[in-house]
Amino acid sequence: MAPDNPSGPMSRKETILTRRQIEGMIANGKHIVIVDGKVLKVDAWMQFHPGGDKSIKHVVGRDATDEVVAYDNIYHLASFDLAMG
Repeated sequence: MAPDNPSGPMSRKETILTRRQIEGMIANGKHIVIVDGKVLKVDAWMQFHPGGDKSIKHVVGRDATDEVVAYDNIYHLASFDLAMG
């Protein structure tokens, strides 16, 4: 159950997911990574990743914030917003 939100109902982008929900998505074949506390479904974006899909598969189900920050690439950050759109 989502916490009370004084500004109204939560949008899809603001939905709080449990660990079990994330594990279920991964078990169903979704490529889910966590960046800066946000859960990202990156299936559609993987084919466009400049490092290839293996670099994403390496961090599925994990917090990839350090990897993204290490590359310090604005392309990554902007693309993540597009992946969630």
